Amino acid sequence: MQIQLVNVSFTYSKKKKRAASTAAPSVLHHINLTIQSGEMLAIAGKSGSGKSTFLQLLKGFLAPTGGQILLDGIDPNTSKRPDLFDQIGYIFQYPEHQLFSPTVFEDIAFGLQSAKLTREIKEQKVRKAMKAVQLDYDEFKDRSPFELSGGEKRRVAIAGAVVLEPRVLILDEPTAGLDLQSRTALFDLLHQMNEELGLTILWVSHQLDEIVNHACRLLALKKGEFIADGSPVAILSDPAFLNAFGWEEPSVLIVSRLLKELGITSGNDRISPEEAADAIAAALSLHQQQITAK
Repeated sequence: MQIQLVNVSFTYSKKKKRAASTAAPSVLHHINLTIQSGEMLAIAGKSGSGKSTFLQLLKGFLAPTGGQILLDGIDPNTSKRPDLFDQIGYIFQYPEHQLFSPTVFEDIAFGLQSAKLTREIKEQKVRKAMKAVQLDYDEFKDRSPFELSGGEKRRVAIAGAVVLEPRVLILDEPTAGLDLQSRTALFDLLHQMNEELGLTILWVSHQLDEIVNHACRLLALKKGEFIADGSPVAILSDPAFLNAFGWEEPSVLIVSRLLKELGITSGNDRISPEEAADAIAAALSLHQQQITAK
């Protein structure tokens, strides 16, 4: 699904208690951009920059106060096609706080209630969703979601969106509150769904290293405007850009540059932590061999 924003602005309604002459603050200003099908795209910006509002516009929770949002060329807000927003899955921050059913199966299947499906078809859809998030159906279907680990709970929440077979998955700070192992496993899962299911993955993050390691495109939002759109490596290596946000260069880029300067690696602006560890280990081993040879 292609998502296109054409001169999109958004302003929250003015409160009744405001003075009549006081205009409500504009949150997003004249945004023009296109998100292509199958992208892995991250959004970054300081608190209050409009990130959550932007996500809610994409999902249809809010309607633009100016401009258009087009899904495959159609404006769901004006064409009486709100069903198009159903093709966009939305995972809130800390989605495990929204789990409420007594079993994992019931929680994942909740979104299917309005569809008149047989028990057999519903089970097939839940099985497929659980497989997509790497939860064994027989092992987890009857378990209480409240007894699962943090990473497993988040997988259940994602399965609850995937069961509706979306073409786009939006996540609001998906790794918030997770340990390193769970964060790594979650992004392994998102990459797999992107590659195998063709899902467009779009997420908000404050973790710059996470963005460099996993996003193919970065949108940087400041005071309601996207001031950068492009390669995470190029954007987050730019001192002027980092200064504008008060950010520090991601450690993964610093390590990659140092390894290249030392001749340990070559020709790669971005290196994963695993690749960096392997490169350093190989260099140390070679150095030790050279010392021993003397």
